[in-house]
Amino acid sequence: MLFVLAAIAAGRIWRFPVADEIATIVPLVPSAARSSTWALARFYLQGGDIHPPTTFVFFSTLYDLGVGEAALHLCSLAMTAAALALWQLLTLSLIGRHDEGAVRPITRFAAVLLCGLTPLAIGQGDAIRWYPQFALAVALFATLYLASNTRAARLASAIPLGVAASINLIAPLVVIPLAIYRYLLERAWRPSFDVAYWAIFLLFASPGLYSAVFIAKQQFDWLRHYQFGASPLAAGVTDILGFFGGNAVGVGHAWMLLPAVLLAACAMVSLIDRRERANPIHLCLLLLGAIVPAALSGFWESRSFLYLAPVQILVLTVFIDRISQRGFGFGAILITACAVLPALVAIGDLASGTHPFKRTAAIPYGEVIEFIEQNDRGGSLVVSFDPVASWELAAQGTASQRCVRDIPGHEPACFAERQHAEALFVIGAPSGRYQSTYWRAEYAPVFAARLAKIIGARTKVGELRVGHDEDAALKTWLTGVPLDEFILTVDLYR
Repeated sequence: MLFVLAAIAAGRIWRFPVADEIATIVPLVPSAARSSTWALARFYLQGGDIHPPTTFVFFSTLYDLGVGEAALHLCSLAMTAAALALWQLLTLSLIGRHDEGAVRPITRFAAVLLCGLTPLAIGQGDAIRWYPQFALAVALFATLYLASNTRAARLASAIPLGVAASINLIAPLVVIPLAIYRYLLERAWRPSFDVAYWAIFLLFASPGLYSAVFIAKQQFDWLRHYQFGASPLAAGVTDILGFFGGNAVGVGHAWMLLPAVLLAACAMVSLIDRRERANPIHLCLLLLGAIVPAALSGFWESRSFLYLAPVQILVLTVFIDRISQRGFGFGAILITACAVLPALVAIGDLASGTHPFKRTAAIPYGEVIEFIEQNDRGGSLVVSFDPVASWELAAQGTASQRCVRDIPGHEPACFAERQHAEALFVIGAPSGRYQSTYWRAEYAPVFAARLAKIIGARTKVGELRVGHDEDAALKTWLTGVPLDEFILTVDLYR
């Protein structure tokens, strides 16, 4: 309940989508290319995107049943909440096992606060993307593997692990730590069990493995350039800021996260058990440690680590329990307060958007739509460089009186007759100051030429600037990319 209330306070669920979610939502709408869920699955199975088909098939099925965007956000939020609940139960189970079944009230209270106010879960828990599904699959795997000593439960953990591999190709960051834990730390090589375990895993992972072959052939260059293109230092800093700040806390507020980062590091080091190599906490530490090679390879998509957010909470809660066990109750309370602080900052940054972690996630599209509605006399043309604005305007009830041209994209049927419309709205600009998921700065000259042709002899008569980024100057200094304090502009030509 605390998590859901915190997510609502941060403006989650009933909100405009972000550009990444548009990449999930748009394919759900039947088209000539993908007229059914099976056609959608075949498209992703054959490397049409960098993701396996499982997430899209899931959302497509819900969409076909009449589930709208807000309800899809709720479904994702429910999966994240379930993942948090499973990790919280696992946390208390591991502590109780160590302390002969007793769990201190202060530990339970810390677990409630830390799980309910997990920054990355608040920031990304309702995303119409693969992160919540992957987080739930990993939580089910860890619960079945660590919380039960029965052979059947451990064998069953191969099912969600295989499903995770069919959700996203980041699954090796879970599978490899499991292999290290099982065969090097537990030293639990049992041929009959292991053959059955990995056979079950491969069965449920087969869609992901099948699509991985095509992705490697068709999307390798794109992955290398855009997913792993950052330097190790930049990727590491971005991953740390995004992970502890919920993909919401901006650079200007990064200093507030330092206590939580230091506490996490201390907790991980202090919980290494040199006497019991098979301690279940070691699997959690290995899962968290997998972030390091990912960052060193240039991977900077911190939101992908949503599944690790409750793992870090588990480690921190066990650490707090050890502190309180030694009689330092005030220290445990202080540590809990420092760990909760990032969530409070994240909620503030998500709600206000003046210090955004990601600029395109802080655009107030309601103001954009209102500006166009107020200045539209009917029969206008909208040229948009922003995929979210294109999607929202096309879905408006007055869309039949307005033609929305998405750049890059295909010209709609209405474009030919509205190309010379009296009113022309241009959302965004083909410059390096604003980059979306769908186009990059190097394409700016081509898009500028297209836009100039569409504008023709019209004159600019109005402008709207939205989305205030108070960290723009700091980001410009850090990256060398000139950024305006306003994120998006809407120009009116007549």
